[in-house]
Amino acid sequence: MIVFAVYSVSQIRILEEFARRLPKEQTYLFFSFNDTEGVNHQLRQSAGKLNTRLEVLQELGLKIQKSTLKNLVRKFEPNPQFRKLAVNQTYRELLLKQAVACEQLLEQNNVDIVVVCEDGPGGCAPLIAAAKRRNILVVEMPFGIGEMRDYENYIDNNAQKNTLNLVPENQTGAVLRELAPHWIKQTPYGDITLLPAEFILARLATGMDLPEPWVVHGGEADVLLVESEAMERIYKREHVPDGKRIMTGSCYADVVYDELAGNPALKAAYETSSLIDVDRPRILIALPPSYHNECAQKPEFATYRETIEKLLVGCREAHPNAQVTVSLHPAVQADTLKVINELADEVSEEWLLRLIPRHDVFVSVFSSTIRWALMCRKPIINYDMYQFDLPTYDTADCVFTTPVLQVALTKLQAILASSEAYHAAAQQVKSCSHEWGIMDGHNYDRIWDILQKHKKTTGSQTWFRWLNLFNMRSSALSRS
Repeated sequence: MIVFAVYSVSQIRILEEFARRLPKEQTYLFFSFNDTEGVNHQLRQSAGKLNTRLEVLQELGLKIQKSTLKNLVRKFEPNPQFRKLAVNQTYRELLLKQAVACEQLLEQNNVDIVVVCEDGPGGCAPLIAAAKRRNILVVEMPFGIGEMRDYENYIDNNAQKNTLNLVPENQTGAVLRELAPHWIKQTPYGDITLLPAEFILARLATGMDLPEPWVVHGGEADVLLVESEAMERIYKREHVPDGKRIMTGSCYADVVYDELAGNPALKAAYETSSLIDVDRPRILIALPPSYHNECAQKPEFATYRETIEKLLVGCREAHPNAQVTVSLHPAVQADTLKVINELADEVSEEWLLRLIPRHDVFVSVFSSTIRWALMCRKPIINYDMYQFDLPTYDTADCVFTTPVLQVALTKLQAILASSEAYHAAAQQVKSCSHEWGIMDGHNYDRIWDILQKHKKTTGSQTWFRWLNLFNMRSSALSRS
């Protein structure tokens, strides 16, 4: 049995794609650690389409009786000194219930593989900790990119709102500094933590520490599936251990490969670096949610709606026959949606990964989905409207990034000025596309092989652990 841990509707798509390719005899279920009813409703629908079920951590935790927890505290404590901590009992009880719920889920379903999208501070700590205690293989199948610079932007934004988790100047803060200094980051705003100090101590007291709390993939997964050379560089920069990273490619690339292979026109455009339809260039715009009220750097325009309106008008004017498609973000407001419907030729809720191969140019805002356009050899306009200034694509010179909309639109016009201009831009992307995805259609096969090999190794370790325990007990009996 495989458990796929998921937090968002966006995350489940890569897990769904992997699940669809599994052998028919392989059983699996989805596991949500999101508390939002609406999100879980959509996740449950996705699970239903694959004839499996969704289990929800919050619901399972509520079924655990408080009386069950009395004798469990020491079981989940990795260090005796944590028993002396003045831990917030509400947090401790919550985490203990979740820990017990995860233990039961893994045992009752005979789980041998847990797949997560990340194992760091944004991962499902109770499930990962339970799997590690049971010596079950934990595999990271990354949903996005995720890097420390995201946390730096988070710090700046929360500093503006005065909502940073400053290390308290009390006993809690003192204990945190003594037992878990790796959770603390020194910043110009003071010493801070990603999570409240009280919650961190509760995690420590229930066996849910992290080796690297400020790294997206800084947890205790056994394997991190690396999708490309570029991601390997990023993971090295983030100090993800060498032994944890395994180059396999991603099912993302297999989806694009299948999309191209199933359509001769799309495949020809990909192979020849040419427009799909010379007479009507296709522009795909992937809109982010609005951060106008959250971003420390002031956006170029006063409102999100104004920004999107100017962007769409500019894209329409980039070529007299341009076909403009907008990939809609679920959080878009009604007033902005009205503008989008008026200015776009098509508004799509289809998976962006399938839309990219069907278009010629990709317009985005510092999204991890840019890597999909890179491996698909599509010219990219990266309009950094919120001045994230991330280093993600620093090694990809073909990604045109600017915080100035008019500069972005001028570049778009230049790319679409002629078939020759487009070909030159697409060729530039082609020169580095191999670094961003393995496009041979066999990524799933490699991933499945890795899972099977590591699962067998884990099983052997479990066997030897019990064998050694049996031998020790036998020796003790013989001596007595």
